[in-house]
Amino acid sequence: MKVLILDDSRTDAYLATQVANEFFDEVRAVGTPKEFQEALATSVPDLILMDIHIGDLHNGIAEVDQVRRQDSEASIVPMFIVTASKDEKLHAFALESGATAVITKPITADALEPLLQRHLRGLYRPRK
Repeated sequence: MKVLILDDSRTDAYLATQVANEFFDEVRAVGTPKEFQEALATSVPDLILMDIHIGDLHNGIAEVDQVRRQDSEASIVPMFIVTASKDEKLHAFALESGATAVITKPITADALEPLLQRHLRGLYRPRK
């Protein structure tokens, strides 16, 4: 299984990659919406982990919305928004905009695993 991570923070992308490696065979992290769209054009992942804040000009919720509006295989991929915010209104807005789930940073295997069980229904591999 494959996961694509969009996070402009190298530290957060590294941490997400380390956690994702416990569950996925292929983990790819990108840092910009352009790199994200290029990655989607070449390979459709089984899951997308999307940071909510991507630099000063982009946000993950808009990226989720854009992917959901496409007529492509990627439009049905589960997308988890990753955010440091605990604001329930923001979480609800992300879900209303097409996110499958919201994870509060720091992302951990314990937080990710139940969401994988729920939204990937047996496709993910349990922790090593």
